[in-house]
Amino acid sequence: MTNQHLLPDISALFLENFTQACEPQGTTQPPARPGRPPRLPLRDIVAGLVWHVMQSAGTLAQSLAMLCGQSLSESALSERRQTLGAQPWIDALPCVLRTAADATTRHLCAFYKGWHLTAIDGTTFNVANTPPMKCSARKSKARRGYDAFPRLSCVVLAELGTHAPLAVHVGQNSESEAALAREAIKDLQPGDLLLGDRYYGAAIWVMRLQVLPTKPGFLIRVPEALKAKILRYNSDGTTIVEVKSRECRDSSTLREIKAKVRKGNGDWVYLRFWTNLLDHILYPALELVALYAKRWEQEIAFRELKHHLQDDNLLLSHTPVTAAQEICALFMAQAIVAGIRSKAATEGKTDILQISFRKALEACRNLGWLLSITGDKIPPPILAMIVQQIQTRLQASATKKRRRRSCPRKVRQPINSWPRLLENTYTIGDAQYELR
Repeated sequence: MTNQHLLPDISALFLENFTQACEPQGTTQPPARPGRPPRLPLRDIVAGLVWHVMQSAGTLAQSLAMLCGQSLSESALSERRQTLGAQPWIDALPCVLRTAADATTRHLCAFYKGWHLTAIDGTTFNVANTPPMKCSARKSKARRGYDAFPRLSCVVLAELGTHAPLAVHVGQNSESEAALAREAIKDLQPGDLLLGDRYYGAAIWVMRLQVLPTKPGFLIRVPEALKAKILRYNSDGTTIVEVKSRECRDSSTLREIKAKVRKGNGDWVYLRFWTNLLDHILYPALELVALYAKRWEQEIAFRELKHHLQDDNLLLSHTPVTAAQEICALFMAQAIVAGIRSKAATEGKTDILQISFRKALEACRNLGWLLSITGDKIPPPILAMIVQQIQTRLQASATKKRRRRSCPRKVRQPINSWPRLLENTYTIGDAQYELR
């Protein structure tokens, strides 16, 4: 069976634009080398790694054989990946990483008054203690020395409400989160509303967002110690402030919101935000404070990727180049599963996040196995009926709405000022928001 059979079938059913992702415009082609041309084109190598990280077991050679119908040795694949470098996978990211929500359908959880909700955050991946990794990746310093494994960092721009990654920047040379995030914010589109945590709560990040040509909105939590010049007071209790950055002499006019949140345990948490949504009538302060809680969806998206998709503490790659390829492939696979959940949610008129990530991933795996065995022997009407039944099963297995539950901010092995968790408790109930 050739790749003309299986790959377009999956692309038409679940992996929309997957074939295009493996042949993006402007993909860096490796220079011509003497000798026999490669047996597998670049498209199949990129697609094969994405398909491989979606499998629960097996080797890359076995996944490629299932996807393309051609068998290569592991050593040949390893040499080919080292020769290609990470750039083909980086070039393929924009073809797969795209929004999974639609404001005209029931995906309203990803929007706020016409703004497309996004978030930015960094994460790390553990890699093996091989000599190439030790030379390029760094180990983080822990309480009792350094971590057991080096880590590769990346910064992700994600869509809130669907957990779909929109842009990924991998630190191949131990770049900091700030350096990667400075490139990631350039991927913001007009109409995006960025929610950022306190890492981005500084005047320099505000100025960088303000000068972007796409003019995105933002709501960023800032520390209490930061100073800002008060220009005027709004009738709702918020203030219009002037913020200056040391990096440039320009200033920015923002709206500052100070609030406090009380959860079920009765304790108050004090918050401070900067936003460029200056209209306090159109964008009430308490609505924005409650909206910021959606930023936690990006952390849940990281958990889905690392616990359900990756399902291992370490990346499978042993060199920095192949590790960067694998990270790109993981996020492309997550975007594909997000598209599956979006289709099932649209057909069933349910929330995207009520469609199980793990079950959608299993559905994609099972359909891939079926097509790898049957090829083009299944008539298109029968295949369409199978896909419809899979979507119906995903809709029927949709979970209930998430409980409004909060857990204590403690850890079992405390570091610095974090309290120690001796008994795992939680509270249930809505949070209470007040301005201060």
